[in-house]
Amino acid sequence: MEGFDARNTALLVIDMQHASLDPQGSLVKLLGVKENRMLRTIAPIRQLIDAFRAAGRPVFYNQMSVRADYTDAGLLGRVFVPLKDLGHCVEDTWDFEIIDELKPAATDHVIRKKRWSGFYGTTMESDLRNLGITTLVVCGVATDVCVEATVRDAFYRDFACIVPREATASFDETSEETGIRQLVFGCSRVVPLADVLEGIKS
Repeated sequence: MEGFDARNTALLVIDMQHASLDPQGSLVKLLGVKENRMLRTIAPIRQLIDAFRAAGRPVFYNQMSVRADYTDAGLLGRVFVPLKDLGHCVEDTWDFEIIDELKPAATDHVIRKKRWSGFYGTTMESDLRNLGITTLVVCGVATDVCVEATVRDAFYRDFACIVPREATASFDETSEETGIRQLVFGCSRVVPLADVLEGIKS
């Protein structure tokens, strides 16, 4: 893949938690989702994780995590009251956990966050810079919410972002395609999964 250098690249996996992916997850229940299109990202993300680990490249996870009383959640708890009532991503609960298929390894970096962006109020920027990372391959959910927010913040911090198309999704097609268009417009490259898998091997 043109311009891709695995030596300064890390993988970022965003919000692959029970909340968004399990039928009993808080977001799934709130939205009444019957066919969760975000489940289709699990296998591609598994491929990315395995490829990055095999290449000895860093794997980062973003994990939404708030207190049970939501006092650290800002407007999330005041504007999205139903999420609070459902215990959305309360730290150390089942809802907040990363799904079994994509569990972090001991060598991975898990960044807990309290807002849509993985950079807001976290150590992610300094952690990436300490590892010499200048490019992020970003995957996860939802395309138009936490993925887009994090990619934009990465762009503002001069991290180049690559989004494998098959490895991100939203609850509905319209939101997903809107998110993809926003990502393409100025703040990331959206490419086929195969291009990234080939690039990380070289």
